[in-house]
Amino acid sequence: MNYLTVENISKAYGERVLFEDLSFGINKDQKIAFVAKNGSGKTSILNIVAGKDTPDSGQVISRKGIHIAYLSQEHNFDANQTIEETIFATENKILPIIQQYEAALQNPDDAEAYQKAFDLMDQHNAWEFETQYKQILSKLMLDNL
Repeated sequence: MNYLTVENISKAYGERVLFEDLSFGINKDQKIAFVAKNGSGKTSILNIVAGKDTPDSGQVISRKGIHIAYLSQEHNFDANQTIEETIFATENKILPIIQQYEAALQNPDDAEAYQKAFDLMDQHNAWEFETQYKQILSKLMLDNL
């Protein structure tokens, strides 16, 4: 299943051409890497794919419902926050759903609110969010931070 298609994108800054007619696709479960010399346009490609920049030519097409993000080279982290606090400070669409569910758990008498929150958790596969990020931190040996 194709998640992203990049077709014939080009990018130049003035006279300096970073890349021309670059095309690739990203499929489900596929891992990719951009390997090239510094200044060759790897970050520009990521910015274009993430929608933070536009190509001079070509197009980026993502599957409906796909949200594209990446961790920038330039960090804007609050040094006073833990890694977990930083994760939960993002604009992740699942976090408000989890918060709504947790609020519903605090009021067991409101069966309608609980059912609505439960259904949202199911719809967005939010049950696994906490498990997934904790597994990632564990694999990185950062689970104590």
